[in-house]
Amino acid sequence: MSARRRPRGAVPKAARRGPRLPWRRLAGGAALAAGLAGALGGAAAALAWLRDPATLPVRHVRIEGELRHLDPAALQAAAAPYARGSFLTVDVTALARAVAALPWVDRVSVRRRWPDTLVVRVREHRVVAAWAAGGAVNGRGERVAVPADSLPPGLPVLGGPAGSAARVAAAWRRWQARLAPLGLRIERLEMSAREAWRMRLAGGIEVLLGRGEPEARLERLVRAWPVALAAQAARIAHVDLRYTNGFAVRWRDGGAGASSAGGDARMRGIG
Repeated sequence: MSARRRPRGAVPKAARRGPRLPWRRLAGGAALAAGLAGALGGAAAALAWLRDPATLPVRHVRIEGELRHLDPAALQAAAAPYARGSFLTVDVTALARAVAALPWVDRVSVRRRWPDTLVVRVREHRVVAAWAAGGAVNGRGERVAVPADSLPPGLPVLGGPAGSAARVAAAWRRWQARLAPLGLRIERLEMSAREAWRMRLAGGIEVLLGRGEPEARLERLVRAWPVALAAQAARIAHVDLRYTNGFAVRWRDGGAGASSAGGDARMRGIG
């Protein structure tokens, strides 16, 4: 039996029905999209739950560190505005910044302790000197703003132009190390705007180092002290080292050994 011939120009039935769609794949994609949307919605809900201040609230702020000048209550008060809300989302950086702004605070670290505590670790400045214009100088040679009445007694006083604290503190360390074996202690050391140096020793002796070569001039005093000055230290008002090869001593009483011109006893050629 011969196959029936299709009339010329006729369209096959499959073509009349159009392309076949991958229904199974489309159904799988729709299910995946719905699953992703549900997962994203669940994640957003979980994030909102975690951000809710009622979820895992911060209940305690613990202050740690060796505190000599800082009041724990003041530290708690500085931290309190930033310790509210969820334990997981509290801004510990802002909290540390607020605590670091208090006088005497040198370093601050904040960490979370599960499930509801923030631990604030504080390190105070270790000051080595008072600064003549206010505040103090710490062990790194930095000028720090602390109340004058909170400074420990007996600190040396340093001074100089703005930005010179590190340089003056370094000079104080070097020169104190040279004078200590002689039993001398620097009470005050200052550098002028013209970089002229002067110091006051314990006992009230003023030492003028001037400009140019303060290290060499101080060395002249170190060599001369035990042989020419130590025995009469109680009489000395000031020592002027601003000479090429010697120095001038002014006595407190202007008595024996003082010249009539201003009470100076000049000792040249020493050192």
